[in-house]
Amino acid sequence: MSRGRAALRPGLLAGLLAAALAAVGAGARAAEVDWTPFAEEDVVEILTADPDGEPCETKVWVVVVGDAAYVRTNDSRWLANIRRDPDVRMRVREREHPLLAEETSDREITERVEEAFKAKYGFMQRMMSALRLREPTVLRLEPRER
Repeated sequence: MSRGRAALRPGLLAGLLAAALAAVGAGARAAEVDWTPFAEEDVVEILTADPDGEPCETKVWVVVVGDAAYVRTNDSRWLANIRRDPDVRMRVREREHPLLAEETSDREITERVEEAFKAKYGFMQRMMSALRLREPTVLRLEPRER
């Protein structure tokens, strides 16, 4: 019996080690995303699905702040879709990227995102900010496995 346990232990340890390395590798891939192509685009498309499964393609502005990309919206159809299923795709120049969209309410981040939108989109962004009745919902985009 002790021989059987000894045979199981290395296999179990090898499995745990492989799982740990895979988790570290996945985290490293997420941290190493090059957001430059996204930051350089004026408009991208966020692809979600309506409740009936129909695709919803929405053109939005995007900014990169720190290690993530951000988009904003108010009460919109695609925000409702994201709240139902945060797995989205972002289309940039006909190429689709699988992402996870997560709402953020961190005041410091939302202020940095707002400043990034003002810097990137200039006069048009300032006009839109002046005319809006309430603060938009800020969505952080993170890479996800395909």
